[in-house]
Amino acid sequence: MMKTFAVSAAALTLCGCMTSAITRMDGDTYMVSKTSAGGGLVTAAGPTADVYEAANKFCDEKGQVVETVNLVAQNGVPFRAANARLQFRCRKPG
Repeated sequence: MMKTFAVSAAALTLCGCMTSAITRMDGDTYMVSKTSAGGGLVTAAGPTADVYEAANKFCDEKGQVVETVNLVAQNGVPFRAANARLQFRCRKPG
């Protein structure tokens, strides 16, 4: 039991944080979110960069670019990890 817990804890530490799958909200609007595993007092810069990276990859695969609809980013504080949530659309470049 203790060995299983130790392996699980190590895996979570190595994973760092979790980016959600890109989810269609409605029509042509999508959402992706990320929560840092850093705990309190970590800035939201990392999760914000990661959600934009995921959105850019998603839109690039369609030959399009990201258009931000809404971004909510929160720095970490005690008992709440830093996080970012991006709502976006993919649009033709230019």
